Amino acid sequence: MDKKRQNGRAKSLLQTIALPVIVWAVMEIIVRAGAGTSVLTNSADLKTFFRNLISTIAFALAISTNLNCGRMDLSLGSQMYAGTIFGGNLALAMGWGGLGMLLCSMVIGGLCGLVTGILFINMRILPMVLGIGMTLIFECICFMINRQQGVTIYGRPGMELLSNVNFIIFVVLLLVLAATYLFQFSRFGYRYRAIQGSQKLAADSGINIYSNCILCYLLSGILVACAGVFITAFNGSLSPVLGMSSNTYVFSNMFPMALGAWIGSFCHNRQIGIVMGSVSVTLLSVSLSKLGLGISTQNVIVYSLFLLFTIYSANKDKFSYRKARAARAALAAQTRAERRLA
Repeated sequence: MDKKRQNGRAKSLLQTIALPVIVWAVMEIIVRAGAGTSVLTNSADLKTFFRNLISTIAFALAISTNLNCGRMDLSLGSQMYAGTIFGGNLALAMGWGGLGMLLCSMVIGGLCGLVTGILFINMRILPMVLGIGMTLIFECICFMINRQQGVTIYGRPGMELLSNVNFIIFVVLLLVLAATYLFQFSRFGYRYRAIQGSQKLAADSGINIYSNCILCYLLSGILVACAGVFITAFNGSLSPVLGMSSNTYVFSNMFPMALGAWIGSFCHNRQIGIVMGSVSVTLLSVSLSKLGLGISTQNVIVYSLFLLFTIYSANKDKFSYRKARAARAALAAQTRAERRLA
């Protein structure tokens, strides 16, 4: 039994890390053939990789937090802008540096998520409709403050910490460990999984589904604000947008979230799956940049792969059904042949 269990764990581990390894190997061959270099060659490449990785992981985790319970929050992009712009300007005014900006932004992003969650459980309207309304509100608020300049941290003292590779790796590990504990081992995670299975049964068993919902919105706001800080550190600034343009970040991170849900089915841990999905998509994006492709071309390739993956996910049960049906037909033919010989 122990050997069988160990074999099962080894198989699960291999399935979990298989996709990132395959993506790296394939893109390494393509980049070497097309650009004469490797995917990750120096410290600048590693810095770019981890900067993109942490924002992708944070956004993908934030999207999945509510989506797993049937709530699609379209206001996450605007919450990122609100948390980063307010928190960044507050940290700059107080001289708190990069760590202060990160903490302030996460607090304000959490407050934005908290407001959205409270409105959702009291107004009882569709999450997507509420998300659209809150997106427009948060975008307008961000556009009004700081003379429509957003936040600029390029060249500001103390902000170099946000570009330090060791600090970025530390935050990535802390984010993954905290998410794994919250969703897998804490009381919140137990109730979250119960609600994910059936809200009615969870409520009948005594779980307060409304407080859990508010906590989900709170966590989502914290996560997207964390992502926004490192996006700002990468670009040097973050300017406010209007017309629901903030949703670009939500939709661009749907692919790693969907990949993560698929990978998580192998290791029975959605959070680890999202990390592996984020690593895969980030490796793909960095590789396409190494090939000298423009942003539009990169988006076409990535979204086309997302479409193909969505088609596969929607039809994978049909493939399994056809395979099982063919196996039953072969077994029936074999049985008939054995009876004729008898």
